[in-house]
Amino acid sequence: MISTPEIWAAFARIFFMLCVVLAALILLFYFIKRLSKQRGQKGDDLISVIAVHYISPKEKLLLLDVLNEKILIGVTPQSISKLAIIDKDVELTKTPEKKDMKFADFLSGRLMKFKTKTKTETQVINEN
Repeated sequence: MISTPEIWAAFARIFFMLCVVLAALILLFYFIKRLSKQRGQKGDDLISVIAVHYISPKEKLLLLDVLNEKILIGVTPQSISKLAIIDKDVELTKTPEKKDMKFADFLSGRLMKFKTKTKTETQVINEN
């Protein structure tokens, strides 16, 4: 029969191996994420999205700049269609791309709005 110390030793070995496997998975995902970001940054930005207009949740129009030529395409779940090619003579202003908003940025913005709101409320109360 197996004694209690042997059971705890087996449990400790299993728990240690579980931690090793989880650490290896976390490291693997971290390196995959880093490599995919580096691979995405390569290139000369030959294709860029100038504007996006959503028609419905799954359908949209995209205005692309491909090799200094403006192309309007329609995207649906079933297909992608070229709708028009816009002359090069038309000067379009590019809007700066929105950076990915992180939850921390969103939360800090909300906290700042809350702080300014409470300050104005306390000023109104103090004036009365």
